[in-house]
Amino acid sequence: MPWFVVDDNADTHPKMIAATNAGLGLWLKAGAYAARHLTDGIVPGAVAKMYGSRPQIAKLIAAGLWHEHGHTCSHPKCAQPQPGDYAIHDYLIYNPSRRDVLAKRERAAEKKRRQRGQDPQPNRDGFNGDSSANSTPEYGNAAGHGDPSPGDSAGTRAGAVPSPPLPSQQGGAEGESATGRGRGRAPLSLIPADWQPSDTDIEAAQLARADAGREQLTAQQLATVTRRFRQRMLDDQVRAAGWGGRWQQWAENERTGPAAAPGGNVVHLSGAMTKSQQQRAGLDALRGMTGGHSA
Repeated sequence: MPWFVVDDNADTHPKMIAATNAGLGLWLKAGAYAARHLTDGIVPGAVAKMYGSRPQIAKLIAAGLWHEHGHTCSHPKCAQPQPGDYAIHDYLIYNPSRRDVLAKRERAAEKKRRQRGQDPQPNRDGFNGDSSANSTPEYGNAAGHGDPSPGDSAGTRAGAVPSPPLPSQQGGAEGESATGRGRGRAPLSLIPADWQPSDTDIEAAQLARADAGREQLTAQQLATVTRRFRQRMLDDQVRAAGWGGRWQQWAENERTGPAAAPGGNVVHLSGAMTKSQQQRAGLDALRGMTGGHSA
């Protein structure tokens, strides 16, 4: 599969700094998804919401790293996404297109057939099934999101790209088996009934809430979020190799205060404690409830 290329100076680019670390993580994960599924830089809305939060999406759009439907970037290589989807700015400048990748695969397959004396019978996706073709990047030219391009100017462009595969509950694309994702990866399994977030998970979620301007979760709220998260994962029969990242997303987006749904399990925060005190109290209380923590 092709690689999602990132310039070695990307960490100092103003757009990347404006996106913050959380937004940059979403940008990188979505870029890998686009490269894997050959979407030409289109990120389905469902994938964006699975990988990140609404504030992170908003930061990428504000920084000019992502485009929404109806964007005015005039660069000819910035696709116009469908409503609800997003386009990675300048993706096709630094990454190969779907057409180029499939053509390169077919050339490699044809070369193999000639070497083996076989009649050319390409399969429908143009890939010959030789695992050696995937051991190195299909495109080795160094690239990344460098200086602002002409696409940052005003203008319009119409057009759409085919919808890419959507993620299944198992965490991969539809039709992708859990056993075919590569060797050396942790096996997928249901969430344990007694699973608990680690201290690192809790700290990451609380920091993300602070970054998004949300109040810190109390110990009781953390316990409630964890219980509801485990139950949802079990009800939906979700299988995964790890649960910390998913739980962090739940905790980050947990609603608190008067805006929470009436009659729900969320408890209002007390204003008597500072954010750091609430975070520490949550960590201490969760340790006392579980006798430790689970990874």
